[in-house]
Amino acid sequence: MTSSEPWRLAAPEAFAAFDRVEATAATTIEPELLGPVRKAVAGILRNEVELERTPVVGIPSEHDGRVGACVRFAEHFVIDVNGVSDDERAALSEALGTEAFTFVQTLFVVDVFQRARLALAHLHDVPYGPALPPRRDNLWAALEAFMRTVAQESALDPVTTELVRLRGAAVHNCRLCRSRLSVKAIDAAGDPALFTAVEDYEGSSLSRRHKVALRLTDAVITQPSLIDGLLVTQVDKELTTAESTEIVLDVVRNAANKIAVAFAADAPRATGAIEFFDIDSSGEVVADVDADAVRRATAP
Repeated sequence: MTSSEPWRLAAPEAFAAFDRVEATAATTIEPELLGPVRKAVAGILRNEVELERTPVVGIPSEHDGRVGACVRFAEHFVIDVNGVSDDERAALSEALGTEAFTFVQTLFVVDVFQRARLALAHLHDVPYGPALPPRRDNLWAALEAFMRTVAQESALDPVTTELVRLRGAAVHNCRLCRSRLSVKAIDAAGDPALFTAVEDYEGSSLSRRHKVALRLTDAVITQPSLIDGLLVTQVDKELTTAESTEIVLDVVRNAANKIAVAFAADAPRATGAIEFFDIDSSGEVVADVDADAVRRATAP
Protein backbone atom coordinates (compact mmCIF):
# COMPACT_ATOMS: atom_id res chain seq x y z
CA MET A 1 0.00 0.00 0.00
CA THR A 2 1.33 3.45 -0.87
CA SER A 3 0.02 6.62 0.72
CA SER A 4 0.40 8.39 -2.62
CA GLU A 5 -2.42 6.26 -4.05
CA PRO A 6 -5.54 7.23 -2.06
CA TRP A 7 -7.65 4.52 -3.64
CA ARG A 8 -5.51 1.87 -1.95
CA LEU A 9 -6.20 3.40 1.43
CA ALA A 10 -9.93 3.28 0.63
CA ALA A 11 -10.01 -0.37 -0.49
CA PRO A 12 -6.71 -2.16 0.24
CA GLU A 13 -8.00 -5.73 -0.14
CA ALA A 14 -9.72 -4.96 -3.43
CA PHE A 15 -6.59 -3.43 -4.93
CA ALA A 16 -4.42 -6.28 -3.72
CA ALA A 17 -6.79 -8.58 -5.64
CA PHE A 18 -6.77 -6.13 -8.59
CA ASP A 19 -2.97 -6.33 -8.75
CA ARG A 20 -3.00 -10.13 -8.61
CA VAL A 21 -5.40 -10.27 -11.55
CA GLU A 22 -3.20 -8.01 -13.67
CA ALA A 23 -0.08 -10.00 -12.78
CA THR A 24 -1.80 -13.26 -13.71
CA ALA A 25 -3.26 -11.90 -16.96
CA ALA A 26 0.26 -10.98 -18.09
CA THR A 27 1.11 -14.70 -18.43
CA THR A 28 -2.06 -16.27 -19.82
CA ILE A 29 -1.51 -15.73 -23.54
CA GLU A 30 1.72 -15.66 -25.51
CA PRO A 31 3.56 -12.34 -25.84
CA GLU A 32 3.25 -12.35 -29.63
CA LEU A 33 -0.52 -12.01 -29.18
CA LEU A 34 -0.67 -10.02 -25.94
CA GLY A 35 1.68 -7.24 -27.07
CA PRO A 36 -0.30 -6.13 -30.16
CA VAL A 37 -3.58 -6.40 -28.25
CA ARG A 38 -2.28 -4.24 -25.41
CA LYS A 39 -1.05 -1.67 -27.94
CA ALA A 40 -4.41 -1.61 -29.70
CA VAL A 41 -6.39 -1.20 -26.48
CA ALA A 42 -4.05 1.50 -25.15
CA GLY A 43 -4.44 3.39 -28.41
CA ILE A 44 -8.23 3.35 -28.21
CA LEU A 45 -8.14 4.47 -24.55
CA ARG A 46 -5.53 7.16 -25.31
CA ASN A 47 -3.26 5.74 -22.64
CA GLU A 48 0.13 7.26 -23.44
CA VAL A 49 1.82 5.61 -20.45
CA GLU A 50 0.73 2.14 -21.56
CA LEU A 51 1.67 2.83 -25.17
CA GLU A 52 5.18 3.79 -24.12
CA ARG A 53 5.82 0.86 -21.82
CA THR A 54 4.24 -1.95 -23.86
CA PRO A 55 7.13 -3.66 -25.65
CA VAL A 56 7.04 -4.29 -29.37
CA VAL A 57 7.23 -8.06 -29.74
CA GLY A 58 8.47 -9.66 -32.92
CA ILE A 59 5.65 -11.57 -34.63
CA PRO A 60 6.63 -14.75 -36.49
CA SER A 61 4.97 -15.02 -39.88
CA GLU A 62 2.94 -18.05 -38.81
CA HIS A 63 1.21 -15.90 -36.18
CA ASP A 64 0.16 -13.09 -38.53
CA GLY A 65 -3.40 -14.33 -39.06
CA ARG A 66 -3.89 -15.02 -35.37
CA VAL A 67 -2.70 -11.56 -34.39
CA GLY A 68 -5.04 -9.91 -36.88
CA ALA A 69 -8.06 -11.85 -35.61
CA CYS A 70 -7.18 -11.07 -31.98
CA VAL A 71 -6.63 -7.37 -32.57
CA ARG A 72 -9.84 -6.98 -34.57
CA PHE A 73 -11.83 -8.76 -31.86
CA ALA A 74 -10.14 -6.65 -29.17
CA GLU A 75 -10.93 -3.37 -30.92
CA HIS A 76 -14.63 -4.21 -31.15
CA PHE A 77 -14.67 -5.55 -27.58
CA VAL A 78 -13.27 -2.25 -26.27
CA ILE A 79 -15.41 0.10 -28.36
CA ASP A 80 -18.76 -1.74 -28.52
CA VAL A 81 -18.83 -5.24 -27.11
CA ASN A 82 -22.52 -5.63 -27.96
CA GLY A 83 -21.58 -5.22 -31.61
CA VAL A 84 -19.20 -8.19 -31.74
CA SER A 85 -20.45 -10.25 -34.66
CA ASP A 86 -20.81 -13.97 -35.22
CA ASP A 87 -18.10 -13.68 -37.89
CA GLU A 88 -15.69 -12.11 -35.41
CA ARG A 89 -16.42 -14.80 -32.85
CA ALA A 90 -15.87 -17.47 -35.50
CA ALA A 91 -12.59 -15.88 -36.61
CA LEU A 92 -11.33 -15.76 -33.04
CA SER A 93 -12.32 -19.38 -32.45
CA GLU A 94 -10.61 -20.45 -35.66
CA ALA A 95 -7.45 -18.56 -34.70
CA LEU A 96 -7.21 -19.70 -31.08
CA GLY A 97 -9.34 -22.82 -30.75
CA THR A 98 -9.88 -23.78 -27.11
CA GLU A 99 -7.78 -20.80 -25.97
CA ALA A 100 -10.41 -18.28 -27.17
CA PHE A 101 -12.12 -18.09 -23.77
CA THR A 102 -8.83 -17.50 -21.95
CA PHE A 103 -7.97 -14.83 -24.50
CA VAL A 104 -11.23 -12.96 -23.86
CA GLN A 105 -10.71 -13.14 -20.09
CA THR A 106 -7.26 -11.62 -20.63
CA LEU A 107 -8.67 -9.01 -22.98
CA PHE A 108 -11.22 -8.03 -20.32
CA VAL A 109 -8.35 -7.35 -17.91
CA VAL A 110 -6.32 -5.43 -20.50
CA ASP A 111 -9.37 -3.32 -21.33
CA VAL A 112 -11.30 -2.71 -18.12
CA PHE A 113 -8.49 -2.76 -15.57
CA GLN A 114 -6.67 -0.21 -17.73
CA ARG A 115 -9.81 1.94 -17.64
CA ALA A 116 -9.77 1.82 -13.84
CA ARG A 117 -6.11 2.83 -13.72
CA LEU A 118 -6.81 5.81 -15.98
CA ALA A 119 -9.92 6.87 -14.09
CA LEU A 120 -8.26 6.77 -10.68
CA ALA A 121 -5.19 8.64 -11.92
CA HIS A 122 -7.38 11.38 -13.42
CA LEU A 123 -9.62 11.64 -10.36
CA HIS A 124 -6.71 12.11 -7.98
CA ASP A 125 -3.99 13.53 -10.25
CA VAL A 126 -1.74 10.71 -9.05
CA PRO A 127 -0.26 8.07 -11.37
CA TYR A 128 -1.29 4.48 -10.79
CA GLY A 129 1.82 2.51 -9.87
CA PRO A 130 3.42 -0.19 -12.01
CA ALA A 131 1.91 -3.66 -12.20
CA LEU A 132 3.26 -6.49 -10.06
CA PRO A 133 5.70 -8.90 -11.74
CA PRO A 134 3.89 -11.47 -13.91
CA ARG A 135 2.76 -14.60 -12.09
CA ARG A 136 1.51 -17.90 -13.44
CA ASP A 137 -1.85 -18.75 -11.90
CA ASN A 138 -5.45 -19.45 -12.82
CA LEU A 139 -6.84 -16.20 -14.25
CA TRP A 140 -10.51 -17.04 -13.79
CA ALA A 141 -9.92 -17.96 -10.15
CA ALA A 142 -8.09 -14.65 -9.63
CA LEU A 143 -10.95 -12.76 -11.29
CA GLU A 144 -13.56 -14.51 -9.14
CA ALA A 145 -11.59 -13.64 -5.99
CA PHE A 146 -11.41 -10.01 -7.12
CA MET A 147 -15.13 -9.86 -7.84
CA ARG A 148 -16.05 -11.37 -4.47
CA THR A 149 -13.81 -8.88 -2.69
CA VAL A 150 -15.28 -5.89 -4.54
CA ALA A 151 -18.83 -7.14 -3.91
CA GLN A 152 -18.15 -6.95 -0.18
CA GLU A 153 -17.06 -3.29 -0.23
CA SER A 154 -19.61 -1.15 1.61
CA ALA A 155 -18.68 2.52 1.29
CA LEU A 156 -21.40 3.08 -1.31
CA ASP A 157 -25.12 2.88 -0.51
CA PRO A 158 -27.23 0.12 -2.16
CA VAL A 159 -29.24 2.46 -4.41
CA THR A 160 -26.18 4.13 -5.94
CA THR A 161 -24.48 0.76 -6.30
CA GLU A 162 -27.46 -0.60 -8.23
CA LEU A 163 -27.74 2.49 -10.46
CA VAL A 164 -24.06 2.09 -11.37
CA ARG A 165 -24.55 -1.60 -12.13
CA LEU A 166 -27.63 -1.01 -14.27
CA ARG A 167 -25.93 1.79 -16.22
CA GLY A 168 -23.13 -0.57 -17.16
CA ALA A 169 -25.66 -3.23 -18.09
CA ALA A 170 -27.43 -0.75 -20.37
CA VAL A 171 -24.26 0.47 -22.10
CA HIS A 172 -23.00 -3.07 -22.72
CA ASN A 173 -26.56 -4.33 -23.34
CA CYS A 174 -26.06 -7.38 -21.14
CA ARG A 175 -29.43 -9.10 -21.22
CA LEU A 176 -28.81 -11.09 -18.05
CA CYS A 177 -27.72 -8.02 -16.06
CA ARG A 178 -30.69 -6.00 -17.30
CA SER A 179 -33.09 -8.76 -16.18
CA ARG A 180 -31.98 -8.48 -12.55
CA LEU A 181 -32.63 -6.10 -9.66
CA SER A 182 -30.95 -5.84 -6.27
CA VAL A 183 -33.36 -6.58 -3.43
CA LYS A 184 -31.25 -4.48 -1.09
CA ALA A 185 -31.51 -1.51 -3.46
CA ILE A 186 -35.28 -1.99 -3.93
CA ASP A 187 -35.76 -2.10 -0.17
CA ALA A 188 -33.71 1.08 0.26
CA ALA A 189 -35.38 2.96 -2.62
CA GLY A 190 -38.93 1.86 -1.88
CA ASP A 191 -39.84 1.95 -5.58
CA PRO A 192 -38.24 -0.19 -8.32
CA ALA A 193 -39.28 2.44 -10.91
CA LEU A 194 -36.39 4.60 -9.73
CA PHE A 195 -33.95 2.32 -11.52
CA THR A 196 -35.44 2.85 -14.98
CA ALA A 197 -33.87 6.32 -14.87
CA VAL A 198 -30.46 4.95 -15.87
CA GLU A 199 -31.49 4.98 -19.53
CA ASP A 200 -31.72 8.82 -19.55
CA TYR A 201 -30.41 9.82 -16.17
CA GLU A 202 -29.46 13.39 -17.11
CA GLY A 203 -33.10 14.16 -17.93
CA SER A 204 -34.46 12.28 -14.93
CA SER A 205 -35.44 13.33 -11.42
CA LEU A 206 -32.50 11.49 -9.88
CA SER A 207 -30.54 13.45 -7.29
CA ARG A 208 -27.43 15.42 -8.23
CA ARG A 209 -25.35 12.89 -6.30
CA HIS A 210 -26.74 10.01 -8.34
CA LYS A 211 -26.22 11.87 -11.60
CA VAL A 212 -22.59 12.56 -10.70
CA ALA A 213 -22.09 8.89 -9.83
CA LEU A 214 -23.51 7.92 -13.22
CA ARG A 215 -21.36 10.49 -15.04
CA LEU A 216 -18.32 8.90 -13.45
CA THR A 217 -19.65 5.47 -14.42
CA ASP A 218 -20.08 6.56 -18.03
CA ALA A 219 -16.59 8.07 -18.12
CA VAL A 220 -14.97 4.81 -17.00
CA ILE A 221 -17.08 2.75 -19.40
CA THR A 222 -16.51 4.99 -22.42
CA GLN A 223 -13.35 7.11 -22.33
CA PRO A 224 -11.66 7.56 -18.92
CA SER A 225 -8.87 9.63 -20.46
CA LEU A 226 -11.43 12.42 -20.94
CA ILE A 227 -12.22 12.78 -17.23
CA ASP A 228 -11.79 16.52 -16.81
CA GLY A 229 -11.60 19.08 -14.05
CA LEU A 230 -15.36 19.68 -14.08
CA LEU A 231 -16.19 16.05 -13.41
CA VAL A 232 -13.44 15.76 -10.80
CA THR A 233 -14.90 18.80 -8.99
CA GLN A 234 -18.38 17.30 -9.10
CA VAL A 235 -17.13 13.95 -7.79
CA ASP A 236 -15.19 15.62 -4.97
CA LYS A 237 -18.30 17.58 -3.96
CA GLU A 238 -20.82 14.74 -4.05
CA LEU A 239 -18.78 11.64 -3.17
CA THR A 240 -16.11 10.66 -0.68
CA THR A 241 -12.87 9.11 -1.92
CA ALA A 242 -14.07 5.73 -0.65
CA GLU A 243 -17.35 6.11 -2.57
CA SER A 244 -15.79 7.21 -5.87
CA THR A 245 -13.20 4.45 -5.54
CA GLU A 246 -15.94 1.89 -5.02
CA ILE A 247 -17.76 3.16 -8.11
CA VAL A 248 -14.63 2.56 -10.20
CA LEU A 249 -14.19 -0.90 -8.70
CA ASP A 250 -17.87 -1.69 -9.25
CA VAL A 251 -17.59 -0.68 -12.90
CA VAL A 252 -14.69 -3.12 -13.29
CA ARG A 253 -16.52 -5.93 -11.52
CA ASN A 254 -19.77 -5.33 -13.39
CA ALA A 255 -17.98 -5.11 -16.73
CA ALA A 256 -17.16 -8.79 -16.49
CA ASN A 257 -20.47 -8.99 -18.35
CA LYS A 258 -18.45 -8.03 -21.44
CA ILE A 259 -17.05 -11.56 -21.50
CA ALA A 260 -20.54 -13.07 -21.70
CA VAL A 261 -21.77 -10.46 -24.18
CA ALA A 262 -18.74 -11.02 -26.41
CA PHE A 263 -19.68 -14.71 -26.67
CA ALA A 264 -23.44 -13.98 -26.95
CA ALA A 265 -23.82 -15.96 -23.70
CA ASP A 266 -25.72 -13.29 -21.78
CA ALA A 267 -29.28 -14.58 -22.07
CA PRO A 268 -31.50 -14.02 -18.99
CA ARG A 269 -31.94 -17.04 -16.75
CA ALA A 270 -35.54 -16.16 -15.92
CA THR A 271 -37.36 -15.72 -19.22
CA GLY A 272 -40.02 -13.03 -19.07
CA ALA A 273 -39.49 -12.31 -15.37
CA ILE A 274 -37.34 -10.16 -13.14
CA GLU A 275 -34.71 -12.07 -11.22
CA PHE A 276 -33.80 -10.59 -7.84
CA PHE A 277 -30.35 -10.85 -6.30
CA ASP A 278 -28.16 -9.97 -3.36
CA ILE A 279 -24.62 -10.70 -2.20
CA ASP A 280 -24.04 -13.28 0.53
CA SER A 281 -21.43 -13.05 3.28
CA SER A 282 -18.74 -14.60 1.06
CA GLY A 283 -19.30 -12.17 -1.80
CA GLU A 284 -21.21 -14.60 -4.01
CA VAL A 285 -24.33 -13.58 -5.94
CA VAL A 286 -27.59 -15.23 -4.89
CA ALA A 287 -30.42 -14.81 -7.43
CA ASP A 288 -34.02 -15.98 -7.66
CA VAL A 289 -37.35 -14.82 -9.09
CA ASP A 290 -38.61 -14.85 -5.49
CA ALA A 291 -37.22 -11.75 -3.75
CA ASP A 292 -38.03 -13.13 -0.30
CA ALA A 293 -36.07 -16.29 -1.05
CA VAL A 294 -33.06 -14.11 -1.83
CA ARG A 295 -33.56 -12.15 1.39
CA ARG A 296 -33.67 -15.36 3.43
CA ALA A 297 -30.61 -16.82 1.71
CA THR A 298 -28.50 -13.72 2.30
CA ALA A 299 -29.69 -12.74 5.78
CA PRO A 300 -26.85 -12.24 8.30
